Amino acid sequence: MSEPQTADQTAHPAQPGLPTQSPPALSPQALAKALGLPAPTPEQSRVIAHPLTPLLVVAGAGSGKTATMSQRVVHLVASGAVRPDQILGLTFTRKATAELASRVSTRLGQLADARLLPGAGQSSGSAANAAELGEPTISTYNAFAAALVRDHGLGIGIDPDATLITAARAWQIVDDLLAERTTPLPLDPTPTTVRSVLRVDGALSENLLSVEDAAEGLEDLHQLFAGLAGIRGLSGLFKGKAGTMATQRALLDLAAEYREHKRRHGLVDFGDQIALACRIVDEVPGAARALGEQYPAVLLDEFQDTSVAQSLLLSRLFAGGGVTAVGDPNQAIYGWRGASAGALDSFHARFNPAGAQAAAAGADPTRATPVLPLSTAWRNDQRILDAANIISAPLRAHHPQSGDAAVEHIPVARLAPRPASAGLAEGAVHAAFLPDPLAEAQAVADFMERRWGPSAELAVLSRTRSQLTPVVDALEKRGIPYEVVGIGGMLSVPEVADLRALIAAAADPERGDRLMRLLSAGDIGAADLRALNALARRHARAPQGPASQDDAPEAPLLTEALEAIARRAEEPGGGGPIEGLSEAGRALALRLARALRRVRAALALPLPDIIDIAEQALDLDIEIASMGPQRLGRRAVDAFRAVAEQYAADTEAPTLPGFLTWLHVAESEENGLDAPEPTPEPGAVQLLTMHAAKGLEWDAVAVIGMTETAFPSYRGKAREGGAIAPGSWTTSTEEFPHPLRADAAELPPFELGALEPPHVDKDDAKDLWEQYALALGRHAIAEERRLAYVAVTRARHDLLLTGSHFVKTGKTPHPASRFLAEVLRGGEGGSPATPWGPGLTEIDDDASNPLHDAVASAWWPVEHPAGPGTPRAARIAAARAVDAARRALAPRGGSEAVPAAPAAPTAPTDPLVARWEDEAALLLAERRRAETAVPGVRMPVHLAATSLDRLRADEAAFALDLRRPLPPEPRTAGRLGTVFHDAIAQRLAGRAALIPLTDAGVPDSLAPADRRRVERWLATAEALPLLQGHALHATEVERELTVGGTTLRCRIDAVFAAPDGTWLIVDWKTGRRRVPVDQLSVYVHAWAASQGAPTEQVRAAYAYVDSGEVDELTPSNLLPLDAVEGLLAPGAASPGAALDLDIVEDPSLEP
Repeated sequence: MSEPQTADQTAHPAQPGLPTQSPPALSPQALAKALGLPAPTPEQSRVIAHPLTPLLVVAGAGSGKTATMSQRVVHLVASGAVRPDQILGLTFTRKATAELASRVSTRLGQLADARLLPGAGQSSGSAANAAELGEPTISTYNAFAAALVRDHGLGIGIDPDATLITAARAWQIVDDLLAERTTPLPLDPTPTTVRSVLRVDGALSENLLSVEDAAEGLEDLHQLFAGLAGIRGLSGLFKGKAGTMATQRALLDLAAEYREHKRRHGLVDFGDQIALACRIVDEVPGAARALGEQYPAVLLDEFQDTSVAQSLLLSRLFAGGGVTAVGDPNQAIYGWRGASAGALDSFHARFNPAGAQAAAAGADPTRATPVLPLSTAWRNDQRILDAANIISAPLRAHHPQSGDAAVEHIPVARLAPRPASAGLAEGAVHAAFLPDPLAEAQAVADFMERRWGPSAELAVLSRTRSQLTPVVDALEKRGIPYEVVGIGGMLSVPEVADLRALIAAAADPERGDRLMRLLSAGDIGAADLRALNALARRHARAPQGPASQDDAPEAPLLTEALEAIARRAEEPGGGGPIEGLSEAGRALALRLARALRRVRAALALPLPDIIDIAEQALDLDIEIASMGPQRLGRRAVDAFRAVAEQYAADTEAPTLPGFLTWLHVAESEENGLDAPEPTPEPGAVQLLTMHAAKGLEWDAVAVIGMTETAFPSYRGKAREGGAIAPGSWTTSTEEFPHPLRADAAELPPFELGALEPPHVDKDDAKDLWEQYALALGRHAIAEERRLAYVAVTRARHDLLLTGSHFVKTGKTPHPASRFLAEVLRGGEGGSPATPWGPGLTEIDDDASNPLHDAVASAWWPVEHPAGPGTPRAARIAAARAVDAARRALAPRGGSEAVPAAPAAPTAPTDPLVARWEDEAALLLAERRRAETAVPGVRMPVHLAATSLDRLRADEAAFALDLRRPLPPEPRTAGRLGTVFHDAIAQRLAGRAALIPLTDAGVPDSLAPADRRRVERWLATAEALPLLQGHALHATEVERELTVGGTTLRCRIDAVFAAPDGTWLIVDWKTGRRRVPVDQLSVYVHAWAASQGAPTEQVRAAYAYVDSGEVDELTPSNLLPLDAVEGLLAPGAASPGAALDLDIVEDPSLEP
C-alpha cells in the first residue's frame, strides 16, 4: 500500500536538461523496493522525500545518516528535481568523502539499471546513457574552498596557484621563525609557543578576523582587566587575566609574522583558504551566483563540526536553496579546533532566512524551519543505548541558568533501539572504579583478554594519550596484540623504533643514543659497551695545532668504534678478537656498522627509499615476514613509510634531518600535526583518544580514566553540586578570547566587558565574574559530556567504563566521574551497568598512588633463554637456516663476505621450524633477485640540450639521474645566477637607458654583497667587446631540434644580429667551471634551422661574466648533426632504447 501524499512530496520545478514532464512520483518505500534496498523507516522516509528546500536533519550516533543521505540523492534525481551533476556533497575527512561518494554512485547506478533515471532513456543502454548526466560532486569542506580560491582567486588579487601547506609544514615554518628570534618568547618551551601561534593564526581565519581587529580587541580586554586589577580588592582576581591578554597580544604579533611569511612565499593553509573563499563570495558576486546555480541540491555532512567561517561561506553561497545539513549537536566535540557548537542551532537563520522570519511571525515552524530526526541507532545494543541516553539527558533537556547564552536550541531525540529483526541484542555495560591506574589497567586487560580473537574489533579510549601507558604495559605482559593509534603510537612499535634509530644514527654520527637502542637490544652487555667506548676514544681526534688549556679532544663517537671494527674486518686476517669485546658483541657491532654504511650511502635518496633500505639493512623485512599472522610490525612499518611519503609531499624541500626533527615533535605534539585517519583493525586492541575515535565503531570498547578532573577534564576542585568555575580563556592561551569570536552570541555573554574601570563597584565586579565563571564551567562540562556520549556510542555490543581514585601520577584522590556516577545511578529503568572485576572500590585515607613514586626498572643485558624445545630455540634454528641461505646466495669474495658460522641443522624435526626455514629461504631468494636485477631506463623522447654535457661526461650518472630524478641542491651561486639572467634580459631589452636593479627583477631581499656582485656581472656583460656592432634580437629564446628520434629543447639566453646578416648566440655563465664549447653546436643548428640560414652564418659563445672571459665556438669545433645523434645513442642504444644501469653506483642496489 502506497504512502498517502504529504506536503513533503510536492512537485519540483523542472531543472535544465531534465524532461519537462516530471516522472511519476515514487515514495521512498517504492523507490527502495525498485532498487532492492531495505524499506526506510518513517523517520528516514520523511528525510528522503523532503522537497528541495532548506532542511536540518539531527542524526544521532549510528543512525544510518550516510545511507539515508544517499537515498535522498537518489530520490531527488528519480523525482526529476535535479540532475546528478547538480548535487554537491561536503564532509570533513577523505574517508567519509570516499564512503559517501561510493554510496551515492552505487545508488545512482542501481537507479539507472532500474530504468528510473530521468533523462537517461529507457533502452537497455540506460546505464551508459546515465553517464551523460554526470555525477554528483562529493568533496571535503577544505577541498571545496580550495577549488573556489583556485577558480576565482584572481578576482581578489590572490595567486590561485599558491602552495597549500599542511599542519606539519606550518609547524616547521613557525618553529624556524621562532629559532631566528633573539628576544624572549611569550611562552616556554618553544613547542608550546609554536602550538599557540598556530592556534591564534587559525582563530583569525575561523573567525574572519584581521590582525588589526584582533589587536584592537586584545588591547581592549587587556585594558579592562588591568583597570579592574587596579581597584582595591580586585587585584588578585584580575591581575593574572591582564597578563594572559598581554601574552595573547605577543602571540598575535608572532602570528602576524607567520602570516607575512606565508604571503611573501605564496603559501596558504586550510584556514586561509576558507577565509579567502569568504572574501571571494563577498567581493566576486558572479562566483557565488554561478555556484548557487550549478548546485541546486547541497548536502552538508557532520555540520556540527563546521566553523563559523565555513558556515558563513556556505550560507552566502546556498542560502534559500536546497540545502540539507546533517549533524548531531551531542557529537560537537571539536570546539578546541574552531568548530562552533551552535552551528546547528543557527542553521535556519543563516540558510533559510525567509523561513526563520516566517516562523518568528507565527508560521508553523515544522514547515517554515523543518528539523527532522534520525534517532534509530543501528549500531549499538540496548544497554549501551541506555548508557548513552543517560549521559546525553542533560544535553537534551536544555535548562538555561543565569549567565548562559540566550540561544534557542534545536530539539534532539533520545536514541531509539533498532528492531529485533535487525539484530538488536541486550548487550552489556560493565563498570569499575579501582584504587589506582595500575589496578584499572589490569581490569581493562582482563576485559580485553576475554574478548580477544583474530576477528574481534576491540578498542580502549581515553581522554588523553598519556592515560593509555599503564594499559599498554598490562596488554604487553599478557601477550595481547595491541596498537597505539597515531604517530606517537606508531613510533613506539619496536620495528619502527629500530628503523628510526638506524636512520638517525646514519644521518648524524653524534646520535650515539640511537645506536644504544640497537646495541642494547642484542646480546651485548656492559663490558662490551665499555670496550666499544675505549675503542671510540682511541679513534677520537686530538686538537690540531698548538694546544691550549681550552682545547680538548673530541668526544668519542660510538659510530667511530663501529666503523673501525668494519674496516678491520675488511683487512686480511682482521676477523680476530678485539680487546675487551666479546665475540657476540663484535658480531653485533659489525652488523650494525654495515647497516650504517648502507643507509649512509643512500641518504641522498627520497625518504621512502631510505626507509626501505634501512628495513633491509636490519633484515626487518625477513623478520616481519616470518612472524606470520602477527601483523602489528608490518602495519607499523608501512605506516611509517606512508608518513614519510606524506611529509615529502607536503614539504617544499624535504630533508632527512627535517623529517627526523618533525618526528621528534610529533611524539608529544600530535594534536598540532597531521595524524593518519584511524580505522578499526581486527585482531589487535586499538588504543586511542576519544577525539580520534569519532566516526569509528568496535565490537567492545573500554572507556578509561573516568575520574573527576580527568574526565571531565578541568583544574581545581568542583563545588557542591559539581559546579566548576574555570578561568577558561581568561587564564590560558589554549583558548581564543570568547568576546572576539564570531560565535560569541552562542557563548556565555561576557557582561564584564560593559564595565568601565575605575568607576566600578568591587562587589558588582566580583558577582559578574562569579556568574560568568560558573557559566563557562557549564559550557566546558557540556563539551566534555558530548565527548563522553561519543565515546560510549563507539561500542556495538560490550562496553566497559572504568576509573580510579588517582589520576595519572597524582597524589590526591578524586571521586568517580559524574558521567560514570550517572550511569551507575541509572534512569527510569535502573542502571544498565553491572560491576566488573572488583567493581566499585573504596580506599583508605592513607592510600597512595603507586604511579607517583614508580621507577621503571629492568634487567640488562637481556637474557634470552634458549632451552631445548623453547620458542627461542626454534627461532635460533630458523635464524641459522636464514644465515646459511644468505651465505649460499652471497657473492664469493669481496669485503662484505661474512665469516663462517656454525652449520645449521640439516633436518629439523619440528614441522613449524621446517616451514620457517623454507619460507625464510624463499624470502631471501626473492629479495636477492630483486637486488641483483639490472634495471634499465629509456632515453626520453624530449631532452634538454644542456643534458648532452652530462650524458657525454658520465653515461652511468646520467642514466641514474633519469631513473631517480632529484632536484639540484639549492646554492647561493645558482640563485644569484637566476637573478642575473633575469636582470640582463631586462637590461638588454631597455639598453637605451639602463634600468636600476629594482626594476630589473632583482628581489629586495638580496643581501648588499650579493647585489654588488650581480651589478659587477651586469657591467661586465654590457662591456664585452664580443657584442660591439651587434643589436639585440631576442632574449630567453626557446627552440627545438629533432635529431633522430629525440627532440632537443634549447633555451638560448640571448641572440644578437650583425649588420652583415649573421647571428651571434650568447650563453651567459656566472660560474667559473668551463663547459665544453662544442655543446653550443645544438644551439647553432637549432637557430639556423629556425631562420632557414646555413650554420656558417651563426656564431655562438659562452660569456663568463665573473671573469670577463669569452669562449667562442669555432667552425672546427662545431659538431655536425650526425655527431650529435651519436651522443644520443651511447652504447649503440637509440632514442627510446634502454640504458644499462649495471655500472651505476646506486646505493639502493648495494648488497
